[in-house]
Amino acid sequence: MQRRTFLARTAQMGLLAGFGVIAACSKPDSVSALPAGEALDREQMFFFSHLAQVLLPTAGTPLTPVNQVPVLSNLDKLMLTMPQSTRTDLAAAIKLFEYGGMVLGWHFSRFTRMPDEDAIQYIDSWQTGHPMQQGIVSVLKRLVYSSYWRDDSTWGPLDFDGPVSEKWGLTSLGEAPLPQRQSAHLSQ
Repeated sequence: MQRRTFLARTAQMGLLAGFGVIAACSKPDSVSALPAGEALDREQMFFFSHLAQVLLPTAGTPLTPVNQVPVLSNLDKLMLTMPQSTRTDLAAAIKLFEYGGMVLGWHFSRFTRMPDEDAIQYIDSWQTGHPMQQGIVSVLKRLVYSSYWRDDSTWGPLDFDGPVSEKWGLTSLGEAPLPQRQSAHLSQ
């Protein structure tokens, strides 16, 4: 192979690899199909939609299907209760998780474009990865789980008829302070 041919083929391979990365980073068409929330933008709504589908495999189970529970709406309402600085940090964590698959674990794909099996493997790799990865994936999972299970339509298949505090009419104590412990030398 001549030097000129080698360089031309190398340049072509580089262009193909660059095109693949650009195509992988571009917005999927499904992003524009979802409306933005009050706190979450369209990409974040699409991200959480994919994450909920992966984390809550309700097909073939008696559990309420994810698409019948307003998970994204609940998530958006939950995000509205957070300070802006927390939402900004969470948005950065979402981007790290979304694009981390481009360079970690041989996925070469954004999280929202991974098939379910790869997405589960990717989540598991973050669960056992660096402590920062563990923290990010734990927060994202808890947000999705709490947004699903807070809806009372998910309680029936588990025979859970609601919180006893409401059923028994218990009054909330709010943020009650913890009992103070008296040390022995102070009481003398």
